[in-house]
Amino acid sequence: MPESDVYPFLKQGETARLFPLVSDTSREKRIASILLAIVPMIPSLANSLLGTTGLKVGSRSRIKTFTEIVLAQDDDKKCRPDGLVVVSTGKSNWSALFEVKTGKADLDQDQVQRYVTLAKDNGIDAVITISNQFVARPDHSPVHVPKALLKKVKLFHWSWMSIVTHCEILNGTGSITNIEQVLLLREFLRYLNDDRTGIERFTQMGPQWRDLIQSVTNNVSLKRTSPEVEEAIVSWFEEERDLGLQMSRHIGQPVETVIERKLKEDPAARLKSSIGSLVETYLLSSTYRVPDSAADMEVRADLRSKTFQVSMKVKAPIDKKTTKARLSWLLRMIKADDPRLMIRAHWPGRAPVTQSSVSVLRENPDSIQTDNSLLTPHSFEVLLVAETGKRFAGRRTFIEDLESIVPVFYDLVGQHLRAWQPTPPKPILIQPVEQIAQDNLSVNETVTGTP
Repeated sequence: MPESDVYPFLKQGETARLFPLVSDTSREKRIASILLAIVPMIPSLANSLLGTTGLKVGSRSRIKTFTEIVLAQDDDKKCRPDGLVVVSTGKSNWSALFEVKTGKADLDQDQVQRYVTLAKDNGIDAVITISNQFVARPDHSPVHVPKALLKKVKLFHWSWMSIVTHCEILNGTGSITNIEQVLLLREFLRYLNDDRTGIERFTQMGPQWRDLIQSVTNNVSLKRTSPEVEEAIVSWFEEERDLGLQMSRHIGQPVETVIERKLKEDPAARLKSSIGSLVETYLLSSTYRVPDSAADMEVRADLRSKTFQVSMKVKAPIDKKTTKARLSWLLRMIKADDPRLMIRAHWPGRAPVTQSSVSVLRENPDSIQTDNSLLTPHSFEVLLVAETGKRFAGRRTFIEDLESIVPVFYDLVGQHLRAWQPTPPKPILIQPVEQIAQDNLSVNETVTGTP
């Protein structure tokens, strides 16, 4: 039966091939075909990737993928998406167009808008773009598409490194038991990790990064309208996502970037808010949530001091009555004495925060006590503070140092910290009435001397 009879919107299309016959110059067509061919072959990968769109791929779902597609409603003959996926559940179909870029090629805004319109005209549910560009969440896009176009079609974006991360996690956790699927996944990973595929990580800040750091060094006030400020935020957002993916591969579980609720659905508002924060505080900051960790992990780059700070904050154990006892509880979980590790104590009321290094506190716990000796801290913050000097201003060295420091903090601190929990209450032992009466009788006999 022709595919057009099964999928009325598809006028023409070739089944995606694992070994596509394309010219040597058609790198994007080749990698798109290989990806789309592999997705139906490895159900766990299909569920992992397509799950980012909110779609649940069950064991009975049927996945078909195509390249070289021509859609029924297509007035623009030059408008040719790189692929199509159709997921059938028996009762309904879900479909998405694919647009793929590799290397330095960025997505074209007009082209993506045309594909969204094409999807709407053909009753296709979504458009998925793939490139080396990074976004905070799969439902954000590197290009702007008017909200009016997205009423009936959803737009998603996957960076190539996010696809690599999904594959690495599946491979590392051993969740795939079928040996053929395991071998196929590993070969796909080997292919993706080859430089010749055009897949790239985020490796450097924007061209104006050094000028921005020089302005801060010279005490020049930053302006919200300065192009170098916006460029720094955009670069930080891309690195934020790439670093989250690296941490996901590092621990073998998805690490989530925590974004304020009101900014999650509005990338433009988030950009504006972050520009304002950088201008006011001279800080670039991100928050990561590691599954089952004691607290979120805060990552900050301080443009004034040229330092990186990675930290986690935990509540102090209230069942311990002294500062020394509460600090000892924390120090027992920190195995290393790295000189960059600090502990910051937070106190009740208006008492200022105090701070000391882990190595000093092991020898002298009282060095962190606030002026009021009767106070005990209500929480502790463990930090790794790294000064990188001139490397901080380097476009590449800034990224290199950041990507080195964050996993080190997790290895030294994050994996060991445990949130304090109160001890469960012990059961109340209630004496039987007969025993209480007997005890009272014994007391009366003792007092009166009555036998």
